Amino acid sequence: ADVITVIDWKPYGPSFGALASFLSTGIKKNGTLVGVFATQLPPEAKPICSVLPSISAQQWQDAVAETGKQRMLVQKATRVFLQALKGVDVETNRIDFVLTVGDATDSMRKTMKGYDTIPAPPTQAIANLLLEAWDQWEVLDQEMKLSLELKDASFTVLSKVMKLSRAIDDALNAALEQYVLSAVAAQPTTRSIIWGVSQRQASLVHRMAVEALFIRFDIGVDVNTARFAESVGAFEVAHWELLEGRSVSVQTLGSFLAGRALQRTTDACTLNAMEDVISKFATMKASLHEVLASNTTASEHAAIRAAYQLGNVVSDNMATAINFYA
Repeated sequence: ADVITVIDWKPYGPSFGALASFLSTGIKKNGTLVGVFATQLPPEAKPICSVLPSISAQQWQDAVAETGKQRMLVQKATRVFLQALKGVDVETNRIDFVLTVGDATDSMRKTMKGYDTIPAPPTQAIANLLLEAWDQWEVLDQEMKLSLELKDASFTVLSKVMKLSRAIDDALNAALEQYVLSAVAAQPTTRSIIWGVSQRQASLVHRMAVEALFIRFDIGVDVNTARFAESVGAFEVAHWELLEGRSVSVQTLGSFLAGRALQRTTDACTLNAMEDVISKFATMKASLHEVLASNTTASEHAAIRAAYQLGNVVSDNMATAINFYA
C-alpha cells in the first residue's frame, strides 16, 4: 500500500519562520519509485488544540485566583515602591517591595507555564495577555529597582512607572475576564463569575492607593484623580453586587463582567466576613482622602502609613470572604 509521510508542524525557514507541515508520498511506475510528491500545509490548516474540557473546576478556580493575585501583587509592588520613594518607612517598604516583586514574578511564571493545579494557558487569547503582562512587568521591575537605587523620583521615571503599572493591570484584568468566561463555557455550573469579581477586590485596594500616591507626586493628576474615583467606585459596586446579587440585565458602571448574573450572598459566615471588609474599607478610604488633602509632610506620611495598614487588613478580610465564596 502507498505510504503517506507526515512531517509535523514546525517553524519553516523558507516561509520566514511560519509554522508549516508537509505531506509526502512516493510516485511509482510499474512498481518502481520514480519520484516523490510533497505538499506544504499553510498555518491556518494547523489543528486547533482544545484543553478546555480536560480542566477541572478546581483548576479553573486556581487559575482565576492566581491571576487575581498577580493583579494585586503588581499594584502592591507599585504602591510600596512609591511609599519608599516618598520617604515613608523607607527600609520597611524597600523590604516589602523586594518580597512583593518576587511573589509577583513567581505568580506570573506559574500561570504562563502551568504549576501544580494551575493549568498552562488554556486559550491563545489568555496566553497572549499573560505574555503581554510579563513583557511589561520585566520592564517595570527594572525601572522601579533602578529608581529606588538612584533615589530618582523624576517626572520621566514616574510617568513611565505609572503607564507600565496601569498597562499590566489592564492586561491581567483582560486575562482574568478570559479565564472566567472560558470557565463558564467549559463548566457552566462553576462559580467562576463570583471568583472573578471577588478576586478583583484586593487589587483595587492597592490600585486606588497607587493613584492617590501618583497625585501626591504630581504625576498625571487629572487622569489619576479620575482613576482614583473609578477604583473606589468599582470596589463599592462589586461589594454590594456580591452581597445583593446582580441580574443579567443590570449594566452598572464599574461592574466587572457586566451583563453576567451574580447570585445573592446568603451564607452567614460570608456575610460576616464581608461586613468586616466594608467596615475597614470605609476607614481606609477616609485615610486615602487624608493623603490627598494633607498639607504637611508629617500629615501626608501619617495618612499614607494608616492607609497602608488598613489596606492590608481589608485585603486579609477579603481573602477570608473569598475562601467562603470558593
